[in-house]
Amino acid sequence: MASSSSSSLPSEIIYEILTRTSLKTLDTCKVVNKECHDMIFESNFMPQFCGRSQNISGYFVQTLLNNKHVTEFVSMDECSGNSKAPFHLPIDDSIVMPRFNDDFDMKIVASTKQGILCCVRRIRNSYRYFICKPSTKQWKKLPNPRVRYSTVKVALIVLSSNPLHFKIIRLSSPRTMYHHYRNLGQDYYRREIFDSKAWKWKQEKDLLVPELLRFDMFAPTVNTSGLVYFKLRDDLVMALNYNGEEAFPRFALPNEALDYEDYRYNQLVEYNGKLGFTCLSPRGMGIWVFENENHVWELKQEVDIETILGVTNFPTPVGIYNAGIALMMDYYQVFFYKLQDKSFNKVKLDKCRAVQEIFPFRSDLEPVDLSMQRINNIVSSNKHLYRLFWIFLFSFCFHSSFWYFVLS
Repeated sequence: MASSSSSSLPSEIIYEILTRTSLKTLDTCKVVNKECHDMIFESNFMPQFCGRSQNISGYFVQTLLNNKHVTEFVSMDECSGNSKAPFHLPIDDSIVMPRFNDDFDMKIVASTKQGILCCVRRIRNSYRYFICKPSTKQWKKLPNPRVRYSTVKVALIVLSSNPLHFKIIRLSSPRTMYHHYRNLGQDYYRREIFDSKAWKWKQEKDLLVPELLRFDMFAPTVNTSGLVYFKLRDDLVMALNYNGEEAFPRFALPNEALDYEDYRYNQLVEYNGKLGFTCLSPRGMGIWVFENENHVWELKQEVDIETILGVTNFPTPVGIYNAGIALMMDYYQVFFYKLQDKSFNKVKLDKCRAVQEIFPFRSDLEPVDLSMQRINNIVSSNKHLYRLFWIFLFSFCFHSSFWYFVLS
């Protein structure tokens, strides 16, 4: 039986199996087998996988127009689940009165590659957090954090899919000019963690940073290798663990890239399961990878982008779809650019213009229990019965004692 292991199967058979499996199995194969890992990150793999397995892979792009957030999903051909409108953000029309339509807004604040989004709905000055799976039209209200504090960054982490267990890290900035931290020359951010098992927010110790150090507001949060990475101004990166604690000291972006003329067009990305960095370089586009073990940046490749420059004068690298495909965009369209043959898949944006935020997203079409509601209800019911038992016992003992003394 040992001789019939998966490693003895022809590569063509392994490829066929992978393109018909589930997202969960795909992610498992990716981390335990190098041959499968390399196949999964080939530029042609994801379109075949999505077409055969009815999974979805792409990006939500978002911008602010007329004080409202406009969101749109973009993907390569055959990667949107063969559906023209598979995505539904948590909008309940019954609670949005016509007179409030001008004051209604829905914003994505975090995404995952397990099909889950964290969204914030605003109606006038009222805010509500949601967790949702847009491909199956499912959403669930979350308890609100301290919404009176201005949100700076949000990260969503799925720890397990069955049953669903997720955490949300929220960093907020209290609007306080006078605080004892600032007297010490430091600034701070409130750190709140939502754990779906407890179904509540927990405030952790404030996150201290040097004064005037700020987050890049529109830079995507990168979740990879068990850490969450945030791009800071002044060309720094912050790494947090899933409890919102800094994993190691902040580090700088690649020093060589700082000298590029078009350095301002840069982005943190996920590259082959690691933290990556893209920017326009003298040869077109540079792709860097951060090696956690040595805490150094390594230049993986510089790619010519002349074919893109033939259709737009302002291509901006904003993501890595997989190892062989980069995501680039200009004012009103995005490009899935194949690094090997320099071909590209162009997608014109219908609603978004001058995109400010991007959210990587993958999903299947299977419904999920977003809140483990049955478990929570059982626990709540047991607590209620437990309280009733003690109330009854106390009442019985009290009345027995009372009548004992009266009759005696």
